[in-house]
Amino acid sequence: MSDGRSRPASSFQSAPSTDSLNDILETTAQQDDELEAALRAIGRDWSRLGARLKLLDHAVNTSCPRLSVRLHYPTLRDAAATVHELVAVATRYLARFCLPHSELQNLYARKDQLSVEDLHEALTDLDRRARDLFIRAGAATGRSGEAGELLLYLLTEWVLQAPQIVAKMSLKTSVAMPVHGSDGIHARYDPENGHLLVYSGEAKLHSDLGDAIRSAISSISSALQPEKLEHELNLVRRDLSLSGLDERARAEMLCFLDPLEPSSLKRIDAVTCLIGFDFGGYDGLSPDDAESVFESRAREQLDRSASAFAKAMRTAGLENRTVELFLMPLPSVEQLRASFQSRIGNAT
Repeated sequence: MSDGRSRPASSFQSAPSTDSLNDILETTAQQDDELEAALRAIGRDWSRLGARLKLLDHAVNTSCPRLSVRLHYPTLRDAAATVHELVAVATRYLARFCLPHSELQNLYARKDQLSVEDLHEALTDLDRRARDLFIRAGAATGRSGEAGELLLYLLTEWVLQAPQIVAKMSLKTSVAMPVHGSDGIHARYDPENGHLLVYSGEAKLHSDLGDAIRSAISSISSALQPEKLEHELNLVRRDLSLSGLDERARAEMLCFLDPLEPSSLKRIDAVTCLIGFDFGGYDGLSPDDAESVFESRAREQLDRSASAFAKAMRTAGLENRTVELFLMPLPSVEQLRASFQSRIGNAT
């Protein structure tokens, strides 16, 4: 029975029909498929890198459920690591790493309008600018680990199939807005669970593995602080138009970055990390069985290193964070660094 008093109209809307919900889900799934395809489109086939870097076939489990550990090493020839060739190949991709994807896209879109000479000059200029950025970034940040940053970029693109969406090398040399922190920002869409993984990169080259792990954990802890994550995401928002993604894909990705959007709960803020270190396992190899002997030594090192890294993650309270760790044992970190600096014209 009515009490005779008027009541305000309800501010709540009726629940959408089943058909409406299905339409929403179908639209969302289509947008997610488009984002996955768009990210794949700005990537490339990196399988040729297998001639220079080999993945050690060895599964490893750790006490950190979201830590993945892989070991890559320079391929062997005549019982020696081909570090020089690795550096030579890696530096071919300086422009892809240093410069916004859109800048390369714009040049390739015009290539049919350019003469052979003009195209060659334009490509040479891109490479020159990339080398200059590396040298200036090293001076600006007081670091000489950019060889590790380039290798991490290649592994993230190749192994994780996560293309770079923000090229930070040019930002590191900006006087108006110097950028420190992670070495690059990559993204990958996981269609199985609808997650967008946004990767910050940290590369560490140290002669001593223990020093490398401590430095990596410190950087990862810092990178995953809320204020640092906010800064990284702001860079993505600001520079996403330079990523090479089309407008629809950019809009979909921005939903994952918007705290008012439900999609933001499906974003995973992850870290990729390269640790390069001196490894005695290259010593005393024979051409007859170099690879099998080396890989036996490397498996033992991988088990120890993965355990030590996981322990350090737990101590730092990072055991539930998503980390993709790439271990790279080297005959000499200093040899790699010197070879790289010489290759880009910055030998001292």
